[in-house]
Amino acid sequence: MAQPTQALDRTIVVVDVVGFTAPDRNPLDRLAVRQGMYEVLKTAFAECDVDFDSCAREDRGDGALFLLPLGTTKSQIADRLPDRIAVALRRYNHTRTPQAQMRLRVSLNSGEVLNDGNGWVGVAVDTAFRILDAQLAKDAFAESGRTIAVITSQRFFTDVIEQDPGLLPELYSPIPVSVKTFTGTAYLRLHGEVLAPITKPPPLVVEAAEDLIIADLDSALLELIPRKDLAGLHHHLTRMEVPHLAVMMSRALGPAVPLPRLEGIRDAWGAFQLLTDFNAGPDGIPPAVTFLRLLAEHMEGEQGTVVAGWIADQARALRLGPALGYQRESRPPIPERPHLHLIIMLEPVSGDPTRCTLAFWRQDDPEVWPPALGGVREIGIEEVEFRVDDVILETEAFWSGQTMSASVEFLLPRTLINLPVQRWAKEHDTGQPQPLRYGYRLGIRSLERMRAKHWHRAWNVRWDSMVKDPSADRLHYSGCAESEDHPIDAILSNEHWIGLVLANPPSPRVEPGSAPDELTSALRSGLPVVLWHPDVEPEKLRELLDWVLSAESGFIELPDRRKLANSGAAVPFKNFLAHDLVVMWDDPKRVIVLDQPLIPTRL
Repeated sequence: MAQPTQALDRTIVVVDVVGFTAPDRNPLDRLAVRQGMYEVLKTAFAECDVDFDSCAREDRGDGALFLLPLGTTKSQIADRLPDRIAVALRRYNHTRTPQAQMRLRVSLNSGEVLNDGNGWVGVAVDTAFRILDAQLAKDAFAESGRTIAVITSQRFFTDVIEQDPGLLPELYSPIPVSVKTFTGTAYLRLHGEVLAPITKPPPLVVEAAEDLIIADLDSALLELIPRKDLAGLHHHLTRMEVPHLAVMMSRALGPAVPLPRLEGIRDAWGAFQLLTDFNAGPDGIPPAVTFLRLLAEHMEGEQGTVVAGWIADQARALRLGPALGYQRESRPPIPERPHLHLIIMLEPVSGDPTRCTLAFWRQDDPEVWPPALGGVREIGIEEVEFRVDDVILETEAFWSGQTMSASVEFLLPRTLINLPVQRWAKEHDTGQPQPLRYGYRLGIRSLERMRAKHWHRAWNVRWDSMVKDPSADRLHYSGCAESEDHPIDAILSNEHWIGLVLANPPSPRVEPGSAPDELTSALRSGLPVVLWHPDVEPEKLRELLDWVLSAESGFIELPDRRKLANSGAAVPFKNFLAHDLVVMWDDPKRVIVLDQPLIPTRL
């Protein structure tokens, strides 16, 4: 008979023999149990007016899967099957030795299934097997000593059993289920006689699912929300995949709170649960509630509608409606193609040239600036690259759930401006470190300019000019013949220029009274882009820089094109030209606030 090529809605019954492979059963006992299971089910199905031979079925050794014939009435199965299995099982066990007697777990579900030629598949089938393996059901069943455990899916209970008082819904207890990739709620009914005396009283008190789900949650917010509401929320958030989960969590916490580690946070419920540990900000909105608001805005279809409705209900109960409305209007949207930045500042320790201060700022939300200070450490100069490696690996632990590109930018004073950061690597402990330039947009920024607020107006003017007109002809090459007769300050005062290629690497120190310094002139004039090479003259860089800026958007794509040039295979240039090129890409819209003293931890 040809298999159906489209999904069909079927009632699903899965049966499992408890302890089928128990050591006290010999092969003949197991054979008797298998035959007995089918005898019991044939009898029970017949008494439910279900033709056993018309059922699609798959043998599972110690159990079986049954898809009942199309048109089978679900309420009839819920009404009759538990009782008819109990009666047939009692008759069977009454005539068998203890080793050949059996107890059954039976799961009921319904939904669309499809045969792929090898068997029956579908979410409904998977769910029927997962709820059958619920540990709480197994434990309660073992303690009760009864012969049958009937476990229904939440859908089957809600759509069928709960709708009819005659199906005895009060005999079913909700239980949480977490088996493999399935997390949800099932309903358990213990049925049949007690097969053998049990050694201790068998009071079965299966806690309500919502009690078990939130028993370990403790926060001021959760005390204000009814348990039933939390259980409903858990049902919808569990296993809900969230786009840009870490960004949403960072946005919910706000820029003043660093994003916590997200190990084990794989779905929306885990994120919500973690955020309940954080207090509300000045607007009075708990981060967990903000997270759900963002979730509702970004999830499509029924999921978004359900979460939005839950938020509306809680907003009324907690009187947060106006605050949530203002928050929604005032906070920027999450971008479709976000990008992250890690800023690492290095500065010599006053009076000790062998040590420096390392501070870092990790951006977790691409639309929120400035980020919170991640940490401050005092380290030895000789170990800077390795301690930077530590910071990058720590950052990647927080960014592990992100799916976006990132930059690592070094905020350097003039005295450390020639640190060879473009040659540094990460993951030294593996014995096979990888150059940073392969994994990140890599650049440096000027600490002096970030602190010199009197330079910021010119800096913003040139940056805005670059955004409007990023054409490649706005890059000036220092030392070229046409500019020999004019001081560098005068040349760069022409607002046409937005980038400068230095004739030589900048000196770590500028002597008072010396000729105008190229780097200082560029910073003072507001140029956001400064380039140089430690070993090559500017003219020999022209071909590389012409290629880097040849994209249609010119300077705007410089960081990405510079990173692409590092691949070696992408451009016909000698590796050292691209690898050792130093790029100062200084964005005045992303200034780090340095008004407060940085107190390091000495390492």
